[in-house]
Amino acid sequence: MKQAKYPLPLLALLALLPLLPLSIPSAGADPDTTRPTPPVGLIQARVFRNLRLQDFKLDGVLHTKKNIYPMVMRTRNQEMVFAFKEQPLQIRVVLDPDHAVVARRKADADAWQPVTGKAMKETILDTDITYEDLGMGFIFWDRVNSIGCDSIKTLPAWCLEATPPDGVTSAYAKVRYWISSQYCAFLRVDGYNAKGEVVKRVEVNGITQIADAYVIKEMAVSTMIPGRELSASRTFIEIRDGAPGSGLAGASGL
Repeated sequence: MKQAKYPLPLLALLALLPLLPLSIPSAGADPDTTRPTPPVGLIQARVFRNLRLQDFKLDGVLHTKKNIYPMVMRTRNQEMVFAFKEQPLQIRVVLDPDHAVVARRKADADAWQPVTGKAMKETILDTDITYEDLGMGFIFWDRVNSIGCDSIKTLPAWCLEATPPDGVTSAYAKVRYWISSQYCAFLRVDGYNAKGEVVKRVEVNGITQIADAYVIKEMAVSTMIPGRELSASRTFIEIRDGAPGSGLAGASGL
């Protein structure tokens, strides 16, 4: 059987799974802590191996309650570039071996300006997505524990929990994430506050096929009401068209 190819990581971004239907109902998660999982290091190694990006140009939108922002997303190797068609904003994410490097600029002619420190917590336009969310910094944290086994949207998964190391500024006291045990791809990500309440949730709602690769068709990023399984606001990332050939040269840093 020919192996499916995946051009994006999550959130840039969550799982790209060939067997998911195009519309998936949301589901809660309650990991079974009595069921063993593989060693954390082994799971992480397999996930990182899947983070190499296909060479793609994707057209889509960010959809908030009030606004729709058309964008172009380009991916290749460890690099992602988001360019908004009607806004003076471009964002670049480079997944280095030990951390993600996030930068922004207003136009092609401008130099990339790194986004660091408190700026990582800023939201992108009026969406629920922050620069930290886009950079997926939690996957590089070295404090990671296995929580147990679970099922997300009928798919078996391993649940891991990461906490930021000393000296790392994060909007989250911890991040819990679910990895497909079959595909080693992200299924869901929850960010928690210091009280142990979910304040951010990222979920895939569907996938589509472009050429011989499967890409995210729709993903929801929700700002959650602390202590409740309800969203205060939600942003949808929709991919509407795409083709091979990003035009990027590939990068290992800024």
